[in-house]
Amino acid sequence: MKLWWLGDFARLGQEKRAVEAIALREPWFKLDRWCFREGKLAALGTIFVEGQPYPVLLLYPDQFPEVPAWVEPQEDVRWSTHQYGRGGTLCLELRPDNWVASATGADVLRSAYNLLVSEKASAQDPKVSGVPSAHDVGEVQSYDWGTHPVLIGVGCLERIKAGTVQDPKALRWMAMDEVWPIMIHDAEDRTSPRRPPSMDINSWRFEIPIYVLASPAPADIADNRHGFLTALGLDAGLIQQIAERGAAIWLFTGGPEPTAFHLMDEGKPHRRKIFVLPDQAESRSGRTPEAVACHAAVIGAGSVGSKIAEMLVRSGISRLTLVDGDVMLPGNTERHTLDWRDVGFRKVHGLKRHLLHISPGAEITVIDQNLNWQRSAHVHASQTAQIAECDLIIDATGDAATSLFLGAVAAANNRPFISVEVYEGGIGALIASCLPGRDPPFAAARAAYFAWCDQKNMPPPRPAARAYDALAEDGTLMVADDAAATMTASHAARVALDVLDGRPAASEAAWMLIGFRKSWVFEAHGHTWLLNVGNPAAPAEDTKDAEAEAFVLALAKEYFGANATGE
Repeated sequence: MKLWWLGDFARLGQEKRAVEAIALREPWFKLDRWCFREGKLAALGTIFVEGQPYPVLLLYPDQFPEVPAWVEPQEDVRWSTHQYGRGGTLCLELRPDNWVASATGADVLRSAYNLLVSEKASAQDPKVSGVPSAHDVGEVQSYDWGTHPVLIGVGCLERIKAGTVQDPKALRWMAMDEVWPIMIHDAEDRTSPRRPPSMDINSWRFEIPIYVLASPAPADIADNRHGFLTALGLDAGLIQQIAERGAAIWLFTGGPEPTAFHLMDEGKPHRRKIFVLPDQAESRSGRTPEAVACHAAVIGAGSVGSKIAEMLVRSGISRLTLVDGDVMLPGNTERHTLDWRDVGFRKVHGLKRHLLHISPGAEITVIDQNLNWQRSAHVHASQTAQIAECDLIIDATGDAATSLFLGAVAAANNRPFISVEVYEGGIGALIASCLPGRDPPFAAARAAYFAWCDQKNMPPPRPAARAYDALAEDGTLMVADDAAATMTASHAARVALDVLDGRPAASEAAWMLIGFRKSWVFEAHGHTWLLNVGNPAAPAEDTKDAEAEAFVLALAKEYFGANATGE
């Protein structure tokens, strides 16, 4: 654990004074006491809204201030529609997706007060609108929120609507990760080298009948299969024939949007959400015992991150934490280490299964969310703490904001950090390493890298990464092929393994720019630049706050003493 309150007394004193100041100045908040809850520093108090008390708990996570504090009820109650379940965290103006380290717990309390005031006003007067939701939930984030998807290419759907489709089939993957995806494809889809696979009983993948109607979907859905088919005007003989074929998918194309229903042998027909995918162009076509015991985190399970994870496992590293919220789609098969068996599922779950096929005894932990998604501060803090516990943090997201965040977490927890980036167009790659005590933190090293580019009057190319906020690929992805992704992953895995083996490259080679073709600062494939990004900054002056130190040590003594006696 980081124990920020024990290592940063200056910030602790700032937080204590800020919270106690609003308790003295503001009539809407009363501070009862400071304490520890489940190892976290906490302030117990009461927020008052028009005389109504709301007993609250302000909690500081172990990774504070890199991740936000949060407010939750002291009891198992639900106060707001902007709350993560009964007794859960309030969703406030300050959240994981917009948190800044300069904000304080006092700001979080004020945000909670504003929310409760607005909620109470809207409850008393229907004309007063409540607090609008700031959640921007994309298709990927909502993918398995009760939705069992039907995937279909836009070309196949157009051919179905035009009546020119030949031999349409529906491929159903059996339930995994509580998702039952079905993919619809036709004969033209199957002419591509990346065609959908056939049924495979070993992978629990089966073909089911598909029926296509050019009419809109029925408005009223019967509670059973027979009633559904009868409502379509089918005669008894045809209904019997369909029934004998078992489960089936019905696709209605006559409405504004296509609609699909999955009919099982029993039960109510299940309406499924259709994800229309753009047709994909062919543009992307041994360890020491100490190292074996290490735990590495790989954030970003895309084309580069998945290969890094596979190389680590194949090289004897059997404890991994994988972080990514994206979904595996047909177009990803050109560069990803996964294949058709995992299409329709989240990448981290498929990658875990893949890695366990390589090393059945491996310990693989998955976090199937992106760190920059808007979500509960409690969840965000918990997942960040999981990453901070790892012996090595590897960033393969290609997202600058996430890289900077992970670099800060690594520095705050004295963890080695590696950031990997494929340049757009596949012209080369950047592998940046920051070792605690040897190299400057990632943010400072990155500034030195940009300064080097400025000296050469050669602005750095953009990372060849895709956005993770939509399910469908829209053609804006990098054109780096699998060779570029694999070479990048190989170099990154080599650096990671050397770090874990205790024999990292010298600081003069902390940042490596590796060329894959003649472009930018590269003269040819294999042309490499080794950058010395400087030394770590001198330790900050001792800014001890004696009052804050005494305060938190007394609280810790009270908390740990009570736990030791079983109270």
